[in-house]
Amino acid sequence: MYNYFKNCQSLDEARSLYRKLALENHPDHGGDLRVMQEINRQWAEYQVIGAKMDARQRQEKAHSEGKKSAADYHDIDELGEILRIKVEALLNISPELIVEVCGLWVWVTGETKKHYTSIKAIEGMRYASDKGAWYFAAIPSFNRTRRTMEEIRQMHGSQRFSRGNQEEETNRQSLHA
Repeated sequence: MYNYFKNCQSLDEARSLYRKLALENHPDHGGDLRVMQEINRQWAEYQVIGAKMDARQRQEKAHSEGKKSAADYHDIDELGEILRIKVEALLNISPELIVEVCGLWVWVTGETKKHYTSIKAIEGMRYASDKGAWYFAAIPSFNRTRRTMEEIRQMHGSQRFSRGNQEEETNRQSLHA
């Protein structure tokens, strides 16, 4: 299978390519379903690579301050694959779901009530009633400080995407930049 994103040098370049490919290949626009599924799979994989890079940057920053990070206790490459699998599974449930990767956590919003059973069936998915969102923690947090979704996005950055509309929303905010 062709690797659509292999020549992309940045997330913005990959996002633009994804939009172009989605317009050309989406079944609603006369494209092939299998090709679109492969493009979506590769896009989800590309997004997870960004999460792994962010985790490595946080690890390097912690080390420069003489501290340890969660990445010191886990295999980041393995976590990236786990995140990719979760994102892909969630995006395949319904185009009404919005999937967001913040750090090494996956958050799901949108029309989640309709798809409760399907989301709950994905191993490790939990519901955060205070945020009205489902989540999967690749690395569970031991910090019990309550944070809003906006605070989480500020701390860990955010990669947001859905299959409902063809415009991917990606908001890469990082304290490491």
